[in-house]
Formats: sequence, structure tokens, C-alpha cells
Amino acid sequence: MLVLLTMQAQAQVQGPVYQFNGGVPVFIGSQQKSAPWCGGFDNPQPAMGDLNGDGKMDMVIFEKEPSQVKTFINYGTPGNPRYEFEPKYIANFPNCNEYLALFDYNHDNIPDLCTHGGMYGFSIYKGYYNGNNELCFTFYRVLIYSNDLTTVPPIDCYVKNSDLPCIFDIDDDGDYDFFSYDANGAFIYFYQNHQVEDGQPSDTIRTKLRDKCWGKIGQGTARTHTMPYSCNNVGLLRSTGGNRHGNNAICIFRADNDSDYDLLDGNAQFSDLQFFRNGKQQTGNAVDTMIFQDTLWQNAYMTEYAAPFYLDGDQDGNMDILVTPRAEGTSENYKTIQLYRNTGTTNNPTYAWQTDTFLVDQTIDIGTGAYPMLYDYDRDGKPDLIVGSDGYYQSGVLRSRLAYYRNTSTGPGSPSFTFQTYNLLNMDTASQKGAAPSAGDLDNDGKDDLIIGQTDGTMTFYTNTAASNAVQPVWSNPVKKIRDHTGSVIMDVGSNAAPFIYDLDKDGKNDLIVGTMLGYFIYYQNVGTVPGQLKLKRVNLQLGGMKVDPQTSWKGHATPFIGKIDDGPTDYLLSGSSSGALYRFSGFQGGDTTLAYPALDSLYSFIKGLGVRTAPTVADIDGDGHSDMIVGTQYGGLLMYRQVMMLSGGSTPQLPKYAEVSIYPNPARDVLNINWNTAFAEDDVVSVSVVNALGQQVLQQSFPSSRNAIQVDIAQLPSGIYFCIATSGTRRSVNTLHIIR
Repeated sequence: MLVLLTMQAQAQVQGPVYQFNGGVPVFIGSQQKSAPWCGGFDNPQPAMGDLNGDGKMDMVIFEKEPSQVKTFINYGTPGNPRYEFEPKYIANFPNCNEYLALFDYNHDNIPDLCTHGGMYGFSIYKGYYNGNNELCFTFYRVLIYSNDLTTVPPIDCYVKNSDLPCIFDIDDDGDYDFFSYDANGAFIYFYQNHQVEDGQPSDTIRTKLRDKCWGKIGQGTARTHTMPYSCNNVGLLRSTGGNRHGNNAICIFRADNDSDYDLLDGNAQFSDLQFFRNGKQQTGNAVDTMIFQDTLWQNAYMTEYAAPFYLDGDQDGNMDILVTPRAEGTSENYKTIQLYRNTGTTNNPTYAWQTDTFLVDQTIDIGTGAYPMLYDYDRDGKPDLIVGSDGYYQSGVLRSRLAYYRNTSTGPGSPSFTFQTYNLLNMDTASQKGAAPSAGDLDNDGKDDLIIGQTDGTMTFYTNTAASNAVQPVWSNPVKKIRDHTGSVIMDVGSNAAPFIYDLDKDGKNDLIVGTMLGYFIYYQNVGTVPGQLKLKRVNLQLGGMKVDPQTSWKGHATPFIGKIDDGPTDYLLSGSSSGALYRFSGFQGGDTTLAYPALDSLYSFIKGLGVRTAPTVADIDGDGHSDMIVGTQYGGLLMYRQVMMLSGGSTPQLPKYAEVSIYPNPARDVLNINWNTAFAEDDVVSVSVVNALGQQVLQQSFPSSRNAIQVDIAQLPSGIYFCIATSGTRRSVNTLHIIR
């Protein structure tokens, strides 16, 4: 029985074949992008802190949907930062929700973290540096207050979902205070930190609700706010009712050289920012009181729901304003980080617009939903990179393009790409929404054609009118909404068509396989007999019974790549998904299109954390014998991976092991013992995952590395072959685990 299980596992999971490779240079002219392979941005929330303990402020970008942290190390100089994407620091962050802010609450010169947590709002994590001088976090507390006489204390300080609160030392007493809108979105609540007032240690936050209409402003449904507004703070009674803006983003900052602080307010109702000048100093008021408002500050514009941030983005020592889109799915998706640079000083600022693509211009980002294709477009023998997307927002409408990056690798071990155009084939003039490309000869004339899948489920066919297949293709004469052999428009895919051209039935003619939004694959057989004739017959709406994200019936976003995905001789079908997981299927290699095609991996190469709606493509980009995989994401960007585990004739790889990690007993039944020594413990934490033969993570736990030996309960796992993966910092150990019952 054990031998059969072992054979089954060897026929399925390959193990950690790929690892992230962000070092492949991408150029625009002679300028090298600093973060091309970070996966792009949609609704970025910037924060800054020293991630590697080198004394420079690095950049952290948080995306709310799905919750994802991206880390960028600053290799630049003061006033000229260079932020390079380095994802190894991501693992040091806790799971964050709704928002992420970095601030030093205990003044130990180590960034701490705040995110949405508890029942309502502020969850605080204390920062520390591990043995490798990497910033890590440990949970401190959820913020509460107990001085509201109308409630049963204590109660959580409140932050509404999709709101962005503000953390700022408003009273200049040395401790950070907290601000957020009330549940109705009418007034700003001021939660004062009494650490200093109460004589508490610096490593303490003690909050009290001090003002239920901070700034003396009230918000209705219009851009113009009511001011001054006087609220009843006697007993801190709660405010009530009324129609207000749905959500808000608060930014307290210094707009002038007086001693009080001013306010920028973004909200879900409008695309711009409202500015409020604090007149506390001028009027002699005892509390912050706004006396002037500008409903269109600096004409900052984000299509919908702009969010302001007070950060030193350009690292010149003066605080700037960054503005990003907070709305999901309907807002700006390329010009997503505006920088209003402070050309004055922090205490006497002047804010001037500098760019609307701060950091974004250092990435590959083509809007929303990237679909990469590695294809030798210029016919120099090296696969170039062509990327389509669901589109850029242009005047509120998504318009898709094809970006083209030429492969300028100079030999094995020296890969690179150089940007050529954002608008190959001038596709955006057609106002097309959705551009998932695939190239290959589909009309049987011996030249590679181009087919583009669109968001509405239709496909556009570009015939190749070049003289031969040996020269760069000339894709022209687009046929929109291609038809099948009966003359009917191909609409079977429903939406989000992701085509791939491949000879599935092995009859010498390329067929068409289309991934669908529901996660299935539709098979169209090439039945053309006349060169230059496009003739497709639908054979199967659910090819091979394959489905990505099978746990959901209503989505999946299958994005097939078919071919060699490693150095072995076997073709596989590799697909992205709505969940972000990469699926690997087999069984089609013999040409029988009636068989069921089993999923060999549902977490290929143990790659996770890609975000959502992934799309893979694979080729050897520099001719070094190692396959390279590029994965598109919903954010409109790309992630690059390199094959690091070579396979011998398609056989099971020899999984990398570290002598410093051992597991026993093996086979195991109910309890697994895992030991490691100090050489393996690169971090303060060792994470242990157990992955089954389908590549699914079935168990995950983290332990202090100082424990050296731990026990894991595996009694709930059925018999079979598993992989036990231990990670600490950049080190990873993979052991094959047998469980028997």
C-alpha cells in the first residue's frame, strides 16, 4: 500500500520547482525599472519604515482586495530614493485587513503597525528586528476606551470598514493619537492617547474618547461641510443618524507654518479631496477648529474616492502628500499614486504636484488583470513579452492594450527585457475591454495568427499577413466576435475568455482551448481544410472535467498555458485562477480529448500569495536551460519566477533538504516531531506547512525558533504522501512525509 501511495505522489506533485526572481532587468530606453516584477497596483496604501535596519526608510504598499502586503527596499539616496521590490520581507508582516499604517508608538526608532482588528477598528502590533535585522511584528493590543458614560465599558475604538483612519500626535505631547469617522460618517472621533498624561511607560497606549466632532466640522452629502459644528460631548453621548458619505479617508498634516494641524478628507462620494484649515492658533480656541475649506484641494483627482497620505515619499527630509484611489474596481488603475512634493519644509510646506505614477512607473503595470504571453515576436530566437489586460481606465471606461517588451537577453544568465510600446496593434482605438492574447497558426496557412480573448466572452482574430512565419508577424484584418464552423458567434465562454492555441487532438492542426470565468476549459477543434480558413468546431464545454477553484461553482477565471513548464519532456496544462493558485493538469498528451484530465497540483510549486486572478506563461527567456515563468495578476502587473529545481526526464525531483531539519516518525500516524538546529533558524519564527499530493496546504503553524523541537498534530489527516515544509527567513526545508492509518 505504501509503495502505491508513493508512486501516486511521484506522478503528481513536483515540489518547489520555481522560486521568485525579481532580478531580471527591464529597461525603458537606457533607464532600468527598479521594481518591474512586483505584480502591479490597483488600490495601493503606502506606508514607510526601515525594513532591513540600514537606516533608510523603505516603502510598504498594502492592497485591501485581496489583503496583500508588498515590500520595497530603498537603495537610493536622500531626495532620490530607489525602491526595489524584495518580497522576502512580506512574510514578516501579520495578516492585515482594510488598512495598514506604520508609526513608532513607543519611540524606540522601530516602526510599529496598525491595522483593522478587534471587533471594530484599531489593532496594534509592536515592531522589532530579528537576528537578520529584518523588521517583524508581534501583537500588542486592540484599542479600547472606557470613558463614554452611555456605554458599557470598555468598547473598541471604531473604524468603519473601507474607511482610512489617521494616527497623529495632534497635541504634540509625544504620544500618538487616533482619529476616525463615526459609524454614520458624519463626524470625526478623536481618541486621545493618555500615555504621557497618565505617566505610563512609553511602551503603552491608553486611549480615551475626547471629542465626537473633532475640528468642529460636520459632514453631509455635499462636498461642503458644516463648520463650525458644535456637538454634545457631555458624557460623550453618541451622535445620531442622517445620510452621510459612505466612507472616508482622513489625513491630518501641516499645511502652513503655524502651530496647529490641518485636514485633508477623501470620501467615497467624490473623486477629489476636501481641505480644511485649522484656526486654533488664529482664533485662540482651546480645541482644534476648522475655519476654512477648499472642496477641490489641488484638483487632486482619482475618478472615485481619493485617499491622502502624509509621507516623505521622495526621502528629502520633508513630508509630502501622496494620493491613491480607495475605490475598488471602478477607479483609476494605472495613475494610482500621485505625489504632491513638498518644495518647502515640513514646518513651512509648499505642496506641488510632481507625478501621478510615483513608484508605478518603476513597475510593469498595464491597468487591471494582466495576461502575459512569452512569444518570439521579432523572430530573433528569443521569447519576447507581450502583455494584455482587462484595460486602463480612460475617461471612466476600460480600454485594453497590448504592451510589448523585447527580449534583449545577451546570453545564458543575462536575461533582460526592453520596453517597445504600450499599444501594440493600436488596440485601444477599438475601445476593446479585455485582451488575453495567444499566438499560433489557427487558419492552417503555416503562419502564426493572434487571438485575443475579451471580457464579454468573445474573441477577436488577427490573421498573419507576413510573407512567411520566419519573419515578424503582421497581425491585421481583425475579425471581432469570431464564429464557429456553423457561423454562430462564439459566446460559449460567458465572460473573461482566455484562449490558448495548441494541437490538442494531435492531428497536426492547432486547436483552440479557452479558459472561462467559471473556471472550466472549452475545446474548439480545428476542422479547417483550406489554408487561410478559420474553421472551429465546439467539442466540449468542460474539457477533461478540469476546473480551477473547484470549491466555488460561480467563478474560477481559468487562464491556460499548455506546453513545457520545466526541463522535462512532458507538456502540461498550467492555469491561473480567481484564488491566485496555479493548477497543473495532465492526461491530454496522447491526443484523446474524451478523457478526464486530472489535476496534479492545485498549488503548483507551492507558490501562494500571488493575489487573485492569475495568468501564467512559461519559456526559457535567456537560453540557460532553466524555464522562466511569468504570472499576471489582477493588479495589472507581473511576477517573475525561475526554475531552480531541474527535473530528470520528467521524474520526481530530488526535493531539497537541509540536514538541520529532521522529521520523525516517518511513516507517522497521529503526531509528527520536527527538529531543527540553530543553523536553520535564520529568523525568530519557524513556519511549518503540510501540503498534500495535490499541492493543497492542509496544515500551517508557526513556532518560536528557539524551541528547536516541536510536535504537530496530524491525526486529522488521511493516509497518503505529503510534503512537510519548514521555513525560517530565506531558508526552506522540504521533507516527504508518509501518513498511514
